[in-house]
Parts: sequence; C-alpha cells; structure tokens
Amino acid sequence: MILKINLILSLIFSCIALFFVSLVLYLRIRKNIKESHRKHLEAKFIDFVNAFLFDETINKSKTLGDFKYTYIKSSYDHKILIKQILIFDENLKGESSLLIKEIFYGLGLYKFLLKDLQGHQWYYKARAMFAFSKLGIEVPENYVYPLLQSKKVELRQHAILYFLNTSKTDPLVFLDNLEGRLTLWQQVLIENSLKSFEVEIPDFARWLDHHEDSIVVFCIKMILSFNQFQNIPLLVDCLDHDAEEVRCQAIQSLQTMEVSEALQLMVAHFPEETAQNKRSILYAIKKMGTYKDLQTLVPHIHKEDENLQVDFYKISRCFEDQIPVKSILNIETLSKDWEDFQEYSMQQSIGA
Repeated sequence: MILKINLILSLIFSCIALFFVSLVLYLRIRKNIKESHRKHLEAKFIDFVNAFLFDETINKSKTLGDFKYTYIKSSYDHKILIKQILIFDENLKGESSLLIKEIFYGLGLYKFLLKDLQGHQWYYKARAMFAFSKLGIEVPENYVYPLLQSKKVELRQHAILYFLNTSKTDPLVFLDNLEGRLTLWQQVLIENSLKSFEVEIPDFARWLDHHEDSIVVFCIKMILSFNQFQNIPLLVDCLDHDAEEVRCQAIQSLQTMEVSEALQLMVAHFPEETAQNKRSILYAIKKMGTYKDLQTLVPHIHKEDENLQVDFYKISRCFEDQIPVKSILNIETLSKDWEDFQEYSMQQSIGA
C-alpha cells in the first residue's frame, strides 16, 4: 500500500515538474519568436521610412497601403511601430518630422491609439497620451479632459503634458476644467515645461479666483516666477483669501517682490493668522519693515508660542541699531521672560 502511494506521488510530482519545464521552454521559445519578429519588423520599417523620406519617385499613398496590409497584423505590431515613430520624430525636424506624422496617420496608428483612449485600461490610456503628447498631435478634447480628473497620478500628468505640448497659444487651458488638487510635482512639471517649450506664457491672474486653492497657490508662484508685476494689486487681495495656503504664498511672493505697501495689511492680519503665516509675516518685516512694525506684533505672540518667540528674537537682532535686543532678551530664558518683554514693548510703544 505504501509503495503504491509513493508511486502515485512520484508520478504527480513528475507531472508537475514536466509541466513547469514545458512552460518555461514554451515561454522562452515564445519570447525568442517575438524578439525575432520585432527585429524583422523594425528593420523593414526603417527601410520603409528611409524610402518614404528620401525617395521622391515612390507613390507614397500606395507604399503606405502596401506596408500597412503586409506587415501590421496585430496590436503588438502597432506597438512596435509606435515606438519607432517616436524615435524617428525625436531625431527629425522640419519637413521630415511632418512626413513621420504622415506615416503615423497612414499606417492607422492614430486610430489604434484613439481606441486605447476609449478603453478602460488606464495604462493603455497613459501610453496613448504619451505618444500624442510627444508627437504634438491633437485629439478630440472629450477624450482628454476626463483624464485630468483620473485617480491615477500618471494619467493626470500625461494629460497635463499633452496640453502643454499641443497648445502653443493657451497651454494652461486645462486649468479651467481641473477639479482635483494640483500636486507640488505637477506644479514643478508645468513650470519647467513653460520655461522649456516654445509656448505663449499666459497671464496667471486668470486663475486667481479658481475654486481649487492649490491652483491659486501655483498661479501666485508663477506671477512671481514670470515677473508679472502688473498683478501685484491682485496678490495683495489674496492676503484676504479664505485658504491659509493661499495667504501664505501671497505673503511670501509679496515679500520676494518687496511690495512694502502690502506690509501694513500683513501686520493688521497678524493677530488672526495661523502660526505658519505669522512666521512668514515676521520674515516679511525683516526684509521690508522696521523694528516699529515688529514691535506692534509683540502683544499677539503669546507665551506658549515658543517658536514664534525664537523667530522674533532672531529677526529683532537685525534691528539692533534701534533696540539692544541681546541685552533685553536671553534666548535661553525667552519663554519665561516673554511676558515681561511684552510689558516692556508696550511701554516703549506708548513712550514713542
């Protein structure tokens, strides 16, 4: 009985081993066949492109049709050729680049990628958007705008790059329809693209009233980055924005632009501001204000706000010609002595 069980188990394990060996061999053979097919198709395509670009005697329409119906049989073939098209387009300019796009349309690659955009697999959509973006080929907007709201970060980024690559006169039009948060990475991507691509830089004041706070923050940064000084009054208005992050960016940008006229409004808002924004206001005073401006804030820095007290102490030292801070405050006992310093400041203010 035991021998019989052992024999059965041996047969089972032998069959399993044989199955896995066969599977590995099958996958290896299949991979080799695909690799051989890829190299053959790429070689044929390179010859075809060279003839299409440089042989003026050929009938281009007939040549496109012949190649399409002779060599493009599967989605794998389409993918191989799309990759080759992208390589050619990256290395060719002018008329040759236009002919590459003619090949792209003539071989049905545009329709193939458009079907991917209509599908449900996000990675197919991302691949299609990448290709359209790199080639600068426009597609119906109703295929692209939904991707801006995708839960997949990769899809949103490819959709953003698509607009930046294909729209020369209004590259940020997609911000009008963007519902979700604009991440820091996406903000960096857009800024670098605007500086690298040959596009018309928009007036970023257009989106300062956008319902999404991250977009408003981004536009404030861009007003500074692209020196749109005509929008300074609108940046000052942003100091009254409901969102903390918008007010914070407005404070920092106005400080960098040295808009001293905005300082009094910052000081007036100091008592109700968040700790982070209070800190930004302190540093704005360091750059644009006087010790008198700094002194007015002392009553609104509470004993428990130890970090703000330290910032105040550091910034006060920049005004030592107006007040000997080091002789009045000790950094080691700052929190303990703060209430006494508040009283001293109030007396100084009254005396002044």
